[in-house]
Amino acid sequence: MPSIARVLIPVMFAASLSGALVARAEGGNAEQAKLKTVHALAERSTTEALTLLQSLQAALRDDAPYALRQQLLRTEVDLRTDAGQMDEAYAAERKSLALAIAHNDRPATVRARLGEVRQLLDKNRLDAAQAAMDRILAGLPADLPVTVKAAVESVQGDIANNKGKFDAALAAFLRALQLLQGVPDAGAQRAALLGRIAQIHINTDNPRKAVETTRLGLAESGLSAAAAGPLEYTEGMALIRLDRGAEGIDALQRALAAARGAGLVRLEATVRGNIADYYLRQHDYARAEREARLAMAASGKANDANLAMMASANLGFALMGQGRMAEGATYTDAVIAEMRQAGIDADLEAMLDEKGRALERAGLYKSALAVVREQQQVQQGTARIARDQAIARLQEEFDASRRSQKIALLERENHLKDAELGSRRMAQLATTFAAVLTVLAGTAIFLLYRRTARNNAHLQQLNAQLEFHSTRDALTGLLNRRSFLDRMQARAGHGEDDRRAGPEQGVDCFVLLDIDHFKSINDTWGHGVGDAVLVDVARRLASAVRDTDMVLRWGGEEFLVFAPAIDPARIAGMVKRVLEAIGSAPVAAGASTVPVSVTAGVVALPFAGAADSRADWQAAIRIADWALYQGKAQGRNQARIVTHLAAPVATVLTALDGTAGAAPVDGMIGMERVDGP
Repeated sequence: MPSIARVLIPVMFAASLSGALVARAEGGNAEQAKLKTVHALAERSTTEALTLLQSLQAALRDDAPYALRQQLLRTEVDLRTDAGQMDEAYAAERKSLALAIAHNDRPATVRARLGEVRQLLDKNRLDAAQAAMDRILAGLPADLPVTVKAAVESVQGDIANNKGKFDAALAAFLRALQLLQGVPDAGAQRAALLGRIAQIHINTDNPRKAVETTRLGLAESGLSAAAAGPLEYTEGMALIRLDRGAEGIDALQRALAAARGAGLVRLEATVRGNIADYYLRQHDYARAEREARLAMAASGKANDANLAMMASANLGFALMGQGRMAEGATYTDAVIAEMRQAGIDADLEAMLDEKGRALERAGLYKSALAVVREQQQVQQGTARIARDQAIARLQEEFDASRRSQKIALLERENHLKDAELGSRRMAQLATTFAAVLTVLAGTAIFLLYRRTARNNAHLQQLNAQLEFHSTRDALTGLLNRRSFLDRMQARAGHGEDDRRAGPEQGVDCFVLLDIDHFKSINDTWGHGVGDAVLVDVARRLASAVRDTDMVLRWGGEEFLVFAPAIDPARIAGMVKRVLEAIGSAPVAAGASTVPVSVTAGVVALPFAGAADSRADWQAAIRIADWALYQGKAQGRNQARIVTHLAAPVATVLTALDGTAGAAPVDGMIGMERVDGP
C-alpha cells in the first residue's frame, strides 16, 4: 500500500510487567502471590492475565496498602496496552497518577506522567507531547530509580523518532540502554530498547544493522512473547528491506504467532497489515486480500484507527489488483476521505498516487486522470507551504551568513588594531634598548604580519566556502533556490523594456522537471539508490543545457532549468535533448540498474498571445507546474511546452487556483508535446 505503510514502525509494547512496578510490598501475602501469578500468566496469555487481574482488583479491600494498589494499576496499564485496549489503559494511567500524587510518590508520579506523553504521541500530537515532556523534565527528582530514568530517556527518544530526528532518538535510546546495563530483571526492557534502535536503523536505510540489533534483543534471556514479538516483527521488516523476502515473511509469521498466542491484538493487526503490504508489492493480490481482511478484524479488536486505515487501504488495492475495481474503490475512497478530513496531506497524496496507478493499470485512463488532478491539487497545497517555509528558512540562513561575516570583519579589525598597538610598543622599546633588541622587535613584527596575512587568507577561504555552500544543494551540487531567488531579483531589477529591446534578444525559458515514479524507486531499491538517481539525473541535466543556463534542484525529485535569452525556435530542441539525456539509459547505482525518465513543464517569458503578456517568474513557474502535471496525467516521460496564452495572465492564474476541473484552463493555454525516449 502507499505511505500509510509508515505504520511499519511498530508500537512498542510494555517492556516488562515487573519493570513497570514502582515498589514491591513486603510480606508475601495472598494478594502478592496472586499478582505474581498474573505476571507469570501474562507471558503466555494477556487475556487470561487481565481476567485474573480484574478479579484481584474487585476483591481488593479499601484499606489495602498503597504499594499493592499502585502495583495493580501499573500492571493493568501494561496488560491493557498489550491487549490494544488503549482507552482503558489511559484511564488506569490517570488513576495511577492520582494515587501517586496523593501519596507523594515522586517516581510513580513521573512514570504515570510519561503515560500521558505516550497518549499524546499515539494521537500524533507531537508538539503537545514535547511540551508535556518538558514539564516533566523541569520538575524531575534527582533520586529517581534507574528504571524510571531509563523510561524518561526512552520516551524522549520516542518523541524525537516521531519527529524524524533520528540522531537525537538514537542518542536517547542508547542512554536508556546504558542505564539498564547490569540491572537484574531488566532484560525485557533492554530488548524493547534494542527494538527501538533497530527501527531507527530501518528509518535511516540501514536494514542490515537493524537485523543485527534485533538479534541482540532476542538474545536477552527469559523474553516473553510480548517482548519477543515486536523484535521478530522489526527483524522481518528489515529483512524485507534487504530483499530477503522469504526470511522476512518467516520472521513476521513468528511475530504473528507470538502476538496471537499472547493476545497482543495491536501487534497482530500491525504484522498482518504489513504482510498484506508485502504481498501487494509482489502483486500476489489474492494473498494480500486474505491478510488485509484478517488485519481489519484485528485492528477492530485493537480499536486503532491508524491500523484500521492501513488494513482498509491494503484491502482496497488488493481487490483492485484482481480487477474488482468498484469493490476495491469503496475501501480506498473511505480511507482517502478520512485522510482528507484529518488533513494528513502527505499520506493522502501517496494514496491518490497509488489509486491512480491502479486505475491506469486497469485501463481506466479517464478516472486515473481525475485522480491525478486531485493529487495535483493536494501536492500544490503542500508544495506551496513547503515553498514558503523554504524561502523563510533561506532568508534566515542568508541573514545569519551576513551576521557571521560582520562579526568576522570586526574580529579582523580588532586583530589589526592589536597588531598596530604591538608594533608601536616595539618601536618605543627599540628607541630605548640596543640595536640587537631592535632587530628582534623587527623580527617579531614580521612574524606577526605573516600570521595576520595567513589568518586573513584563511578567513577569505572560509567566506568563499560559506558562500559556495549557501548557494548549492548538498546532495547534487546543483544551485539551490536561494541562488535562483537572487537571480530573479536581479532579473526584475533590469526592467522588462530594457531586457526586451528586440526579438533578437530571445526569451527567458523556465523548464520544471520531475522524476517519474520516484517514490517507487525509493520503495523498490531504497533511499540510498534514490539519492544516487538524484545525483546522476542532476549530472545528466547539467550536461544537456548551455553553460549560460541555470540548473538547480527545486526540491525533492524536482529540478528547474532557467535558460535566459534563448531563441524561441530552439526551445523544443533543448527540451528534447534534456529528455534524451536523462531517459535514454538507466542509472547504475551499485548492483542496481534503475530505469529513469522525467516529465517536464516548459514556459517562456514573455507569454505569446495573452492580452497582457508581461508576467513575473512566479507566474511562469505556476503555469509550468500545471503543464508538468498534464504530462504526468498523459503517461509521463514527456514535456509540455506552453506555446501561448489565450487569456490575460491574471485570468489564467485565477482559473488554475480556483477551478475543480481542467476544461476552462485547457481553453486558455496552448501547448506543444515533446516525447521522451
